[in-house]
Amino acid sequence: MNQLRMIQTIFMKRLGFRFSVSGYGLLFCLLLWPKTTVAQLKIPDHGGVWVHDEAGVLSAQARAQLETFLKAERDSTSNQIAVLIIPSLEGEDISAYGIRVADAWKIGTKENDNGVLLIVAIKDRRVRIEVGQGLEGVLTDALSSRINRNEIAPRFRQGDYEGGVIAGVVSIKKAIKGQYVNTNPLQHKKGGRTSWIPFFVIILILIIASRKGGGGLGGFWAAGMLMGMGGRNSGSGYDRDYGGGGSFGGGGSSDSW
Repeated sequence: MNQLRMIQTIFMKRLGFRFSVSGYGLLFCLLLWPKTTVAQLKIPDHGGVWVHDEAGVLSAQARAQLETFLKAERDSTSNQIAVLIIPSLEGEDISAYGIRVADAWKIGTKENDNGVLLIVAIKDRRVRIEVGQGLEGVLTDALSSRINRNEIAPRFRQGDYEGGVIAGVVSIKKAIKGQYVNTNPLQHKKGGRTSWIPFFVIILILIIASRKGGGGLGGFWAAGMLMGMGGRNSGSGYDRDYGGGGSFGGGGSSDSW
């Protein structure tokens, strides 16, 4: 107690104000505060996998199709697109986390800085497209936000995480090629007459696909979207030499659903 009073006297003389015993408790907490806030959300190992679903919202078939689609894009253009789905950001800013992931995974080539990261935090209802500096001219902040709002968010609000991720990836590729022009969000039409012919056609296709060992509606839709964009079977989707180390300067867009 005498030592505490001595320290208090020193502070009084040098700083001109009185510390109470509780004040030292506050000072102690402030000294510890930086140490408690430096803990950052863990980044999964890349491991040559370009679709990381830490939240478990994608089917195995959708992951495989996305891997094949993204590998075809890397092989044909050298553009490197990665997907990371996590349960929660645990309080971390999605933009800061996205840059940390992109840097750790070394997405994009050093020559072209042509990497893109689509990151989704399920519980936080946050989505971000992180764009490498070499692609910021074509995949602009405004265009990234439009993809989030028009393609990804409407499907996520319906609980269709698989469909939203696939639509996002396909739209990112279109945007890089200058082919993405959709300006209207996905909506359910209300009222009016409904044509049942397309519905029965889809059911018939699904029945035929299931008899041949198809993967159901999710797999059928995913295959249609990805194959329609020119995805081809280019291997397992696991690369030994992955990520050249492109630069990320914060380009892209963060949105909610």
